[in-house]
Amino acid sequence: MIKKKELEIFLSTLKDFESPKENLEQWSTPPDIAAEILFIAYSAGDINDRIIADLGAGTGILGIGAAILGAKKVFCVEIDPNAYCIALENLEKAKRIFDNIDIVFLNMDVRNFSKRVDVVIMNPPFGLEKSTRHADVIFLRKAFEIADKIYSLHHFSSKSRRYLINLARNNGFKGSILRTFHIPLKARKEKHRKERLIIPVDLYVFEKEY
Repeated sequence: MIKKKELEIFLSTLKDFESPKENLEQWSTPPDIAAEILFIAYSAGDINDRIIADLGAGTGILGIGAAILGAKKVFCVEIDPNAYCIALENLEKAKRIFDNIDIVFLNMDVRNFSKRVDVVIMNPPFGLEKSTRHADVIFLRKAFEIADKIYSLHHFSSKSRRYLINLARNNGFKGSILRTFHIPLKARKEKHRKERLIIPVDLYVFEKEY
């Protein structure tokens, strides 16, 4: 069994976005935070021998990490063809080191993904840009359709917390916040005066209520 620090170190070697697209709100999940999220899910029994989906997988860091931790199968869904190609490179790197990795990368819109899975683990667009407004809700609604348990990162605000918890309740899920991370994001706009932005992000877990 790989240790959390070992997983973090490996994830840090994966190739990142080459030219992040603003219209898709492509921010990387830091390796330390990705490892932390994955071990939280693993400790809850939600990775080992589970079928997992990563919606908006980007370059594959969460999906590959889940496979390394023993997921039965992982579906990584990513709409951007450039990110998809990088993710395939990262998968080949992982396969050279780890055995029995079963990942399917799909270059498609998450709204068209319909496979039933056990767990969704994702870092969707936060919906902070004009072009991505409410994108996080689109990802969550799809997750509610295909899984009974969801781990998902969302931008912190009191308003969004209330909205997301109510959205989950209206879809038959109980939602709670497990952790708040402060993610450093490299500024890439003229309006960003600082070289790095620190964004507070909540890790939610949503569970189907029966």
